[in-house]
Amino acid sequence: MAIDRADWHWASAEELFRKTNGISGDLTQDQVNTIWLYAANHIGLFIQWIIDRGFEGEDANMEDCEKVRARQMSGAEYLMVDCDGKLWESDIREDILPFVKAYYLDENGEYLAHYAECCLDFDNLPCYGVISEKEAYSRLRDKIDNAFEAFQRENRE
Repeated sequence: MAIDRADWHWASAEELFRKTNGISGDLTQDQVNTIWLYAANHIGLFIQWIIDRGFEGEDANMEDCEKVRARQMSGAEYLMVDCDGKLWESDIREDILPFVKAYYLDENGEYLAHYAECCLDFDNLPCYGVISEKEAYSRLRDKIDNAFEAFQRENRE
């Protein structure tokens, strides 16, 4: 099952990119690539956390996972290059999926609120108007870590 896909967000990211940059005609390949990163940003930050914590699926590209950990590749770039823009359940270790479903997928999950708080509010940017920097990821990582620890505590009892 797909958890999230950049193509689900493409149209909104493209519309915002065109509006922000005053583009009405054809897009260059560089512009298209940038729009994909905007569409994938929120997914990429989550997959970056997955990889940083060693929770990637068994079929993950380990060489590129090491690049993500070393900050030589962003999570969004990993998503686009290694996952064809799609985050699937199989991209995540099976024992972590209950947390992912509760935190990322569930309608009461906190991930998108945490993402907005850490990555958007500081400049009042729209969801598809940012490609996050290290500082934003650091803030978000701490929130995901806290949510994961709380999830583990709740499910041990």
